[in-house]
Amino acid sequence: ELPTEAVQFGKFSLKPSQVFFTSTSGLSFATVNLKPLVPGHMLVVPRRCIGSIGELTDEEMEDLWLSVRAVQRILEGKHGSQGVTLGLQDGPEAGQ
Repeated sequence: ELPTEAVQFGKFSLKPSQVFFTSTSGLSFATVNLKPLVPGHMLVVPRRCIGSIGELTDEEMEDLWLSVRAVQRILEGKHGSQGVTLGLQDGPEAGQ
């Protein structure tokens, strides 16, 4: 179910309209990058604000990667892409 209230992404507060995907568990969501590097540049994010991916529970980690797969399928359908590039920025030194 898509959010009806603001969603926190680190220090940013996203409007509900900026979130196009929420996992069935609600543990992960996806948004279009505000400064996309390429068409279809999406962010798939855990709902809980953390400092590093190592802080995710097993349930959150599984949900995040299942969400990545679901968003990949959405992206492939919308843009007709046959491949994607996945990137992971983890922590302040990596830009997050």
